[in-house]
Amino acid sequence: MKAVIKPTPHPQKDWEKGLILTEVPIPQITDPREVKIEILASAICGTDVGIYNSKQSLKDEMLSNTTPYVIIGHEFAGKIVDAGDIARKHLAGLLIVKSYEDKTLSDFIGKRNTDELAGDPDLIKFLNENFVVSAEMHITCGKCYQCRIGQKHVCQNTKIKGIHEDGAFTKYVKVPAENIVLFRNGELPVEIIAFMDAIGNAVHTAQSVNLMGQTVAILGCGVQGLMATAIAKMSGASKIFVTDASKPGTSATHEKIVEKRFSIAKKFGADFCFDVAIPEEREKFIKTVKAETNGTGVDIVFEMSGNYKAYQDAFEVIRMGGTISLLGLPEGDVNIDFSKNVIFKGITIHGIIGRKVFETWEIMRSILKSGLAEKILEAGFITHQLPLEKFEEGFNAIKNGDGLKVILKP
Repeated sequence: MKAVIKPTPHPQKDWEKGLILTEVPIPQITDPREVKIEILASAICGTDVGIYNSKQSLKDEMLSNTTPYVIIGHEFAGKIVDAGDIARKHLAGLLIVKSYEDKTLSDFIGKRNTDELAGDPDLIKFLNENFVVSAEMHITCGKCYQCRIGQKHVCQNTKIKGIHEDGAFTKYVKVPAENIVLFRNGELPVEIIAFMDAIGNAVHTAQSVNLMGQTVAILGCGVQGLMATAIAKMSGASKIFVTDASKPGTSATHEKIVEKRFSIAKKFGADFCFDVAIPEEREKFIKTVKAETNGTGVDIVFEMSGNYKAYQDAFEVIRMGGTISLLGLPEGDVNIDFSKNVIFKGITIHGIIGRKVFETWEIMRSILKSGLAEKILEAGFITHQLPLEKFEEGFNAIKNGDGLKVILKP
């Protein structure tokens, strides 16, 4: 099968930029806890772009990989085509839990228990015909302190599919059954399910605070910033200020940011948008926040960019006693005057990683079904749908500012 791979880096060698499309063996079930999934659609994430560009932090993360390459990609939607014996029992259990809401499912299950249903030779066929699946691609150990107290998203021994193990930019992927999330056919569009992993990061960020009636600054208007804007609006935020930074001399021009990103941000509920790379616009951003909050500052900042200057902006506009949630990944160290900006202002800072398993997924399901999925499609947030073989076109679209969410199909 065709797959998009990245060679494993070596400590003393340059890690060449780019990715490789090549033929790899079709994976087979060797672990009884695994399911095999046929990919219907996958999506390019900012982490994938970082791997493409051989970002140092990702090189450091992937140095421990023991295979000569890894298939990248961790956002996907697909169909189950095979499962190990233990995995079948887990899948049977998921179906039984869902049976109360679905007559077809209830009729299929009848009065059978988990073991009886798992032994049905038509179980995988039924799943394949009636459900689309995605998965939590952070594979956790289940044994460390964090896993045992319900904090799997900060497991000490996390392995990420598409970074440490083979991912989804291919035809088939293997995932532990306990990481599977089931969606009834038609429950959500396949293209939306394909990047719920990314939506989940924004939902988890939003989960860190109470947004009802709050003023919010969202710094960074890429995929995560836009998703956070939509979720903040749907969660009751009173005013939303969005920023991004153009880069003169590159494809990320002020005009392109205004035309594409800010346009979608406003459709998602942003009240104000500012290009803070322009000094006058940054000054306008700070003045507008002060004017709209009676000189107080915003209640909440979501930092979604990882840009050093965005941290300065966060502390500039946050009110005393406010909350800053950090999802963006800066490269290297960031200088912060903790006395001035955190302690004396009484700021709460949240570091956000991944998604709460599976709390975030169920919140996502609910929000998307209540209108967010339709908004995403109508706003043109999915800018490209390409065959896997044209992955370079997708990465280039993101690089030149024409692409937001890019879907790849094998």
